[in-house]
Amino acid sequence: MALKWAHSLLARFHEPKEAIEFQRLKKGITQELHDELIPLGKYAKSHYNNPEIYLRFYSGSETSYDAEFVDKDERLIERVEVTMAIDGQQARIQSEAINKFGHSPVYQTPNYTGTSKNRSLGETESVTISSDTIIEIQAERLKSAYLKKHKNIHKYPNTTLLIGVDIPLFMEWEYQRIIENFQPLNNTFQSIKCVNISSEHCWHLK
Repeated sequence: MALKWAHSLLARFHEPKEAIEFQRLKKGITQELHDELIPLGKYAKSHYNNPEIYLRFYSGSETSYDAEFVDKDERLIERVEVTMAIDGQQARIQSEAINKFGHSPVYQTPNYTGTSKNRSLGETESVTISSDTIIEIQAERLKSAYLKKHKNIHKYPNTTLLIGVDIPLFMEWEYQRIIENFQPLNNTFQSIKCVNISSEHCWHLK
């Protein structure tokens, strides 16, 4: 239900053109929908497909974590912190390029000059890259997202870290190579899970 609800909210930004661009750039509520509620919804569908288990989502900075799963009697089942394994700056510039040109390279930063407040984009020729290179990029993004949260592990006692990835159209063995590269540190999150927002994949990393 959480995933369906998040998608229904995003559907409100499918027209007009200004609303579509607003969503692509993850402005306002759409950032939380894309980067937190969609991964949580995927995780809930995979692990808690039960009408008697509920998701509590804490918007903004109400708590040090993002959500809790509770049972029908309000008893805590799991506390969750969510993060996305993406290159935030690259994703933003790619979205700006899609808004301007209608397309963007997937694993390259489009050509640009200037800063975020005064950025000028140029057409970028996409370059074909190997699956090995994509695996390396995605594995590094997964590691970086984890380490960034682990630096503040004291804020997340008895918490699951949920890492969202966005990896479209991959073979099973390619996904597996990305996941196999992940190595959690000692004294870390109670559990570490990963969901792919572009597929139905969900992995238990710890």
